Amino acid sequence: MPNDPDQDRPGEKILISPRYLAASLPTDHQQLLDIFAEETAWSAHTDASSLTVTSPCRRITIRHDQAAVGRGPHMVITARTDEEAAERWRADIGGFVPIECVARLLGTLAGELATDPDHVVYGIGAEPGLLELYVDADSWTHFDDFGLSGFISHDGHAAVVSRPVDSSAPPIHGDTSVTWHLAASPEDLGHLWDISFTDKTPPLLLHAVAAETLDPRPTLRSTSFPFPAAVAPLVTIERLSSPSRRPTAQPPHGGPPRSTEPKRAPKTR
Repeated sequence: MPNDPDQDRPGEKILISPRYLAASLPTDHQQLLDIFAEETAWSAHTDASSLTVTSPCRRITIRHDQAAVGRGPHMVITARTDEEAAERWRADIGGFVPIECVARLLGTLAGELATDPDHVVYGIGAEPGLLELYVDADSWTHFDDFGLSGFISHDGHAAVVSRPVDSSAPPIHGDTSVTWHLAASPEDLGHLWDISFTDKTPPLLLHAVAAETLDPRPTLRSTSFPFPAAVAPLVTIERLSSPSRRPTAQPPHGGPPRSTEPKRAPKTR
């Protein structure tokens, strides 16, 4: 997917709206993961096409495989109770996921693992199945039908979907363990990106990515991250004049302040 030539001005800041269409390249995800490893002192291992980052406790691994781009998830986060144990939960990232979503996920994961590792690995202290979200009803519509629930953007381009493990709905990606799925699929482009979470994933990680996706504010981004040209007609881009900043895996705080509080949507299980 070619880059937007209008964004080849290094050092500029831009606002992109809607944020769920602020697509980022898989190579930028790998760059972010590399920076994440440096900032957090997680160990990193590379081979011909992949970068694998492992937490100090050896229970969390994050693998980015450039060879998997276009064929399925290219970034996979896996949690185990110990290094040799079976997978306890997993997050799959595929396509042109906005880098802000990836940064929010990695930053939340590292921060919580440092303060409460058992909560991240085992979900201790979390209320099973409950995720409370605050949603702008002027941008998203709540749905609950056919064994699925969640939110769909008013333009129909993106959705945040919950599928309980005992749902009668067909499994997401054919995997019955996937209980949350966030995706953007504009009609003119088809599949753009998706993130899925399996059962037992800590709600705080789901909340971090869902809140980032549902946020009605535009995304603040540096033009250091190329923007795919094919998506440009679907978004509004406003240029700002501000110095560039090194990309970071810390949760982003950009965008103009909200003029009003978002409307509260129903709790979703």
